[in-house]
Amino acid sequence: MHDQQAQRQAWIDGLAQLRQQGAIDADDENTLIRHMDERLEAVQLELKALVPEYEERSERDGREAADAWLGERSREMGEREGADARRMVDSLTSVQTPAT
Repeated sequence: MHDQQAQRQAWIDGLAQLRQQGAIDADDENTLIRHMDERLEAVQLELKALVPEYEERSERDGREAADAWLGERSREMGEREGADARRMVDSLTSVQTPAT
């Protein structure tokens, strides 16, 4: 948990630097922080929900099949999270009205 907090703080520090450099404004910074917090929580909950089914599949179908199933779910999650992040970034003020 400490590592996750350190990573979150590094993310926030990086966003603060971008704001100081004028790459994003304060609203965008807050949007990015909120988005990251929401997504981390959602991903953690989704991963926890996969554990019982993974264990059941592992016992029923074998570990190799369960690993393949988990790999597919992970890929789907990654694609979904990537698309969601892209939509969020595209909505940022600094992306919609780039500095000239």
